Amino acid sequence: MALNYKNPNDWGKSPLTDSALRKQQFKAENPQQWAAMMEEDGLFLQELKDAGIINNSVNAEITTEELPYPPFTGTEFIATHETIDDHPYSAAFGQFLGNGIDADIANILAFGENRFDLISEDFDDPVRQLATRIYSRFEDMGYWDELPQESSDINYDNIPY
Repeated sequence: MALNYKNPNDWGKSPLTDSALRKQQFKAENPQQWAAMMEEDGLFLQELKDAGIINNSVNAEITTEELPYPPFTGTEFIATHETIDDHPYSAAFGQFLGNGIDADIANILAFGENRFDLISEDFDDPVRQLATRIYSRFEDMGYWDELPQESSDINYDNIPY
């Protein structure tokens, strides 16, 4: 799903798609401001290193476990990837997205964060209840107990559809 912010057929499909297109448009039309935002992200990353939250060595790779939040937002992921298969927790991310949950909230839930309050404070909210059921199924099967698999090593018997 390659989105093109100049293509009028890509706009208006969903709030999620429009949000991703707005980001692409901003990046294309304001490259200096986009670069400044990316630099701020780099400074934040340096602050995390300085605080000892992530490994300080130059060659160290940052893993999901070292970060206090998912390494990207769901909206950013959708804007920069053609398929959700590249997501470290693609089965969970896809289930949450496919059931109408906002991409950023779906991303947080896909990483195993139990944050249903982001959907709604109301326990009787049908979307919150649906997300809770999906999350519970993944938790019951031990989905987050294992490290994310490479796409070539995916165990398709372990995906709760």
